[in-house]
Amino acid sequence: MRMLTLPMVLAASLVATPMVHAQTDLGDVVSGIAQSLITQELDKKAYLEAQRVNTVRGYRSYLAQYPKGIYRRNAEQALVRLGATVEPAPGTSDPVIPSNGASAAQVEASLGLSRSQRVLIQQQLTAVGYSTGVADGLWGSKTRDAISRWQKANKLGVTGYVTARQVTLIAQQAGDKVKPTPGQPSAGDDALQESLLSLTSYERREVQRQLTLLGYNTYGVDGAFGSNTRRALASWQRDENLRASGYLTADQVRLLRKQTGG
Repeated sequence: MRMLTLPMVLAASLVATPMVHAQTDLGDVVSGIAQSLITQELDKKAYLEAQRVNTVRGYRSYLAQYPKGIYRRNAEQALVRLGATVEPAPGTSDPVIPSNGASAAQVEASLGLSRSQRVLIQQQLTAVGYSTGVADGLWGSKTRDAISRWQKANKLGVTGYVTARQVTLIAQQAGDKVKPTPGQPSAGDDALQESLLSLTSYERREVQRQLTLLGYNTYGVDGAFGSNTRRALASWQRDENLRASGYLTADQVRLLRKQTGG
């Protein structure tokens, strides 16, 4: 009887050992998941607080606490809209197209750059050797070409559209060569920006035809951008993940032409 006892004890210990390890591993996994959920919740609360106060200090406080946080890009874009510089997060790259599948144009549009900010960026690019032509904030083909050449020289993805981090890098490279000019139009001057395109009556009728062709009825092709055309424009902009202002930019005129084979 004594001879059978030792093997039985050994067998029991061999069976029990994996169970102990399995329980330990499972506990570590559960603990890790719980910790991750807690971190995500704290990250979210910190960003919501920054969004509530909506100040440069608030967003920078969030980025300091969570330099690789879930809402890092949102906070960076908010800083750009507030006219502040953005420092790259430690160990991160500057993706041309984010994981949500947005195009480079949509990424730039999401920054909500005012016309005065766009003028400043044109001046900064010209100052560092990439001429944009007239700094008018409209960002036509010369500005897009300048951005592309600057991106290529800085070993960034060449799209012709800027990201929040690239706006900051351009400003850093320009340094004190360019100073913001006071009294330039503010972020709400959508109508002014469209008027500076100087669209002819023919071009305005073309816009109406293009919108109608894409399924956004302007209820007439007369070259007059009334309420129906403005609603059609806003609906198209919304579907393209652009700010639904109801007013055109130079980029949007080109996009409409491209979408309708013009």
